[in-house]
Amino acid sequence: MAESFSGPLAIMLASADTAGLKGIVFVATFAKTSVRVPLFLTHTVEIMPIKSRLLTGVAQPLLMGRWSRRDFTEKFRRAMKLVPAKTIAGRLREALNADAVEQLRRLSLPSIYLQATQDRLVPPEMSLDFGRAACEILKIDGRHFLLQAKPSQSADQIMDFAARFD
Repeated sequence: MAESFSGPLAIMLASADTAGLKGIVFVATFAKTSVRVPLFLTHTVEIMPIKSRLLTGVAQPLLMGRWSRRDFTEKFRRAMKLVPAKTIAGRLREALNADAVEQLRRLSLPSIYLQATQDRLVPPEMSLDFGRAACEILKIDGRHFLLQAKPSQSADQIMDFAARFD
């Protein structure tokens, strides 16, 4: 399973070695970023107060929408505090450079893409590369943190996909 930034990584790993791999579940992810931001701006993340209560309080509802819960917001805050700003900035730089479209097109593994229909971080058009690569697109009403916002519906889709390999 590859969620968000993990999508390009999973594509690269699967294209290198599929021994034992039966299928891939992509969740609210992308094969190539469409955002064009000067890379020097990603270094500002290292000095921004990205772990402040204000920013995590704003970011989490943006990522969860109406499915946001106070307990999840607090868990999100604690998790953000554990990740060094330098790591977050590095991930942002990598995401802005990601391009695994050709590798995705060459994958022959069965795959599904769980698309969050109200995603504000990864827009719906980002799933088009997956559709062109014969990946089944399954739409679920939710925001970017789809697995957290819609756990039962997401799990049902994943279990149905996994059942194909029994």
